[in-house]
Amino acid sequence: MTDSRQIKAKKNIITSFASQILVMLCGIIVPRVMIGAFGSEAYGATTSIAQFLAYITLLEGGIGGVARAALYKPLAQNDNARISAIMEEIKKFFRVIGWIFAAYVLVLAVSFKSISAISCMDWISTAVLVLVISISIFGQYFIGVSNSVLLQAAQKSYVTNFISIVATVLNAIFTVVLVSLGCNLIVVKLVSSIIFFWRPIALWLYVRKQYELHKHTLAERESYLTQKWSGLGQHIAFFLHSNTDVTVLTVLADLSTVAVYSVYNMIISHMQNLAISFSSGMEAIFGGMLAREEKKELHETFDIYESILSLVSILLFSVCAVLIIPFVRLYTAGITDANYEHPLFALLMILTAVSYCLRLPYHSMTIAAGHFKQTGVAAYGEAILNVVLSIILVARFGLIGVAIATLVATWFRFVYYVIYLSKHIFYRSVFRFVKRILVNAITFVVNCIVGLFIVSRINISNYLLWIILGIVLCFLMGSLTVAFNFVFFANSCKQAIKKFTKR
Repeated sequence: MTDSRQIKAKKNIITSFASQILVMLCGIIVPRVMIGAFGSEAYGATTSIAQFLAYITLLEGGIGGVARAALYKPLAQNDNARISAIMEEIKKFFRVIGWIFAAYVLVLAVSFKSISAISCMDWISTAVLVLVISISIFGQYFIGVSNSVLLQAAQKSYVTNFISIVATVLNAIFTVVLVSLGCNLIVVKLVSSIIFFWRPIALWLYVRKQYELHKHTLAERESYLTQKWSGLGQHIAFFLHSNTDVTVLTVLADLSTVAVYSVYNMIISHMQNLAISFSSGMEAIFGGMLAREEKKELHETFDIYESILSLVSILLFSVCAVLIIPFVRLYTAGITDANYEHPLFALLMILTAVSYCLRLPYHSMTIAAGHFKQTGVAAYGEAILNVVLSIILVARFGLIGVAIATLVATWFRFVYYVIYLSKHIFYRSVFRFVKRILVNAITFVVNCIVGLFIVSRINISNYLLWIILGIVLCFLMGSLTVAFNFVFFANSCKQAIKKFTKR
């Protein structure tokens, strides 16, 4: 990596890591406050509404990935005219999506009570709750998406990370204060939506100041997002895969089960995002190198990011696997309207999350290369597998069923990417992937055995003891993880340390 890319990469990783730490802390506090104040069913309702509303965001990832791929070359060449043209095309697309979203919100507001069979709120309250939660997403599509895409492609994710940090902290503070003042659920969610509505406005102000973007006739004469429908189709498939669990549980189970799922998903998704923060800006770096045809450096950089993600992911999820049940016991103490202890479900969710993290470099490379149409089979196959298996398995196995379905589907796409990259983009031996996965699997199992041996002999009765034990396990498992990786991937580990400690 050049010095400029290296500095940006460090900024992206540091701010992303800080953002995820704060998101994790606030994400632990807010749900517990909400469940304690309003009950599992009401909290499950807000989770389900947010999930149903989030289906509209599937359009962002599809066009966003294609747009980033289109922006890498003009950004590398400082072609402001082409950048402006692409931005105009993105904005035009998302204005249409914004109006579609408005119509979708009205339909969901009218129908959510019937869909969910919620008993703790009447029809008017559920409709208003849907409208309130939709405010921040509405602002995102009319104001924020195109600017976020540009900053990601320019390897300036640190700007969006900083704005997210401010919004997340403010939301947590206001939520706790409003609940302590006895405000009802709708008021609490309204204030949250208003806070997050300001996030896209801040992005717009930053981009307006930093970039000279103009309305361009180029945008009318030529389309730069020729693969937008392929990208959109892939992201629809991925979004279905990612959100199948909550939807299936909402329709085929009950909202208390959704609340249980949400608690585990909250913890594990925070761990996943924390791991992913170490790959912040990775896709932009790959895209820039592909645009400049820097093949040797691309291979070295890929190995570095894969090593970093392996080290961080295996460590974080090993600790998570050992400590998640003790944490859930503490977190849900005093809540008796649902059973929150599900160790096998937790393990399956953790395996899915770590698989997703390890898959990320391969997925980022396909986006950076702009291979959307060519890899459609992987995205559609993943979604179909997850939906079909979830529906089949949830009736008999409940939470375990949806977790098995998601894990199987995630691995289908992972293996497909490895084979596709080795043949069409990266020309990298599949054996290197097999070796990496075997080492990661052995490390994970050894870490868990050691961790469970220690935890089984300690009564974790408070958060302080849990935190101390977590620090001890991080140090112990971190040493084991680093040792395993240095034995089998010494060169990649040394290069990673060299790149990211260099000033």
